[in-house]
Amino acid sequence: MVNMLIVDDEILMRRGLSCIPWEKAGVCLIGTAASGMEALEFIKEKNIQILFTDIQMPDINGLELIRAANLLSPSIQSVLLTGHNNFNYAKEAISLHVYDYILKPCDPDEVLDIIGKLAEKIEEENKSKRINADTISQIHKQTLQNILLHIYTSQTITDNEIQILKGSDFFHSGTYLAAQALFHDTDASEIQLFLKDQVDSGYSFMYFFPANNKLVLIIKSTESAHDGLDHISAWLRATQQKMCRELGCSIHIGMGKDAASCEEIPEAYRTAIESSEIFFSHPESDFISYHAVCGILNQESGESVCHKILSQLEQRNYTLLCESMTELTGFYKSTWNTAAKIRLSMIDLCLLASGLVAQKKNEVFSGLTAEQLLSIDQADSLTVLMDRTLQILTHCIDDLNGTSDPAYHHIVKDCLSFIEANYTEDINITKAALEIHVNADYLARILKKEYGLPFSQILTNTRLEKACSLLCNMDLSISEVSGRTGFRDFRYFGQVFKNKYKMTPREYRKTVKKKNTH
Repeated sequence: MVNMLIVDDEILMRRGLSCIPWEKAGVCLIGTAASGMEALEFIKEKNIQILFTDIQMPDINGLELIRAANLLSPSIQSVLLTGHNNFNYAKEAISLHVYDYILKPCDPDEVLDIIGKLAEKIEEENKSKRINADTISQIHKQTLQNILLHIYTSQTITDNEIQILKGSDFFHSGTYLAAQALFHDTDASEIQLFLKDQVDSGYSFMYFFPANNKLVLIIKSTESAHDGLDHISAWLRATQQKMCRELGCSIHIGMGKDAASCEEIPEAYRTAIESSEIFFSHPESDFISYHAVCGILNQESGESVCHKILSQLEQRNYTLLCESMTELTGFYKSTWNTAAKIRLSMIDLCLLASGLVAQKKNEVFSGLTAEQLLSIDQADSLTVLMDRTLQILTHCIDDLNGTSDPAYHHIVKDCLSFIEANYTEDINITKAALEIHVNADYLARILKKEYGLPFSQILTNTRLEKACSLLCNMDLSISEVSGRTGFRDFRYFGQVFKNKYKMTPREYRKTVKKKNTH
């Protein structure tokens, strides 16, 4: 089955589309969303393969939603639903590689046929990527892990999945607990080898890696519920400490509620995810149990500080706004809010701020751009999130003051073009400023404001992107790739490459080669 999300701000349209017998087309309707922001939360948390979206929506239009979805999940396929037969929409949809474009009112049979063909295409692509397990036992274990991963991504469990799980030895009887770990400074393969050596007569466990730097464990104890939970907690803490010592890595573990049956696995997952999301604002902690925080989770809101920030933005007071953002950061550090709750609060704040600017300028508010949404949604720490939110808010004040000049964007564009043309050479911001006829300090401030990064980091990112392309050419040595992309020091190239992509150039090349053989 292929997972699909329907997005439309009209409730009658959502209900009508939900009534279509999608299972006939091999499609599982994961859910419906009434807005672009709600849809992004679905895409972030669940394994959405088909995005079926309206174009005209009040917060984010469907094309911007597709652009953001493609950045979040490059494999996602999109189908547009609209009441407007507009060539410009169709043209932009083609540029976004939209699978099809359906006009309202639509025939349910036609919709089912189009989505069915897309689902079949996705299934064929997925089938070509599957790797057969070496033995029947490996296939059986992989099947269980796939089901557990599917339950994790969909947060639901079907009757068929329950029957398969109950038919396995692992889920025959016992107490179960889910935990989500966030790891850094090591590879998933190292953790996998480490876990294979962990044995105990009182429990067994299964694990999978749902995304980069995430590990999910399902642990089973044959003891009584209370004793089993204590035993699992103690083993988990001891394993965490041992892993940190032996692998030299940093790992944070969020432990969910215990489950007495297969049917409770989705709830165990959900609570483990919520516990691990607290590390976003509490990185000083390394182990959080849902039982310890469930009573205070997401109970406090920074709404009063946000109202103050909007007032200061309207007054165009940069200094007070920065002070209030510092206050808001402190608030989240002292309370127990999940990353999802904090990100949504910042998106709401930026939407209100941008809407306020549009109102003051008598302009139509078209919502946040995909880049703005993703800058918030992909922030990997509270500090980064608040910095990016502050950039958007200060840009709003610039806009009110008339200092968000199009010339700024022209200067940034010229600078990026200079980097693109000369990244193989020994260049710096001084040379770039001379080339585009601006002051170097002025260029540095504009880059920081408009692009969010210093010149050196933009240059390094460009060189690394070019290096990724050259690494696909197996005839070039890694040393040659380093030289051709402007890195004069081979060791430094390897260091910055691993810092950005969490793997060495050699490991990246092996990954590319492996993909090309399947």
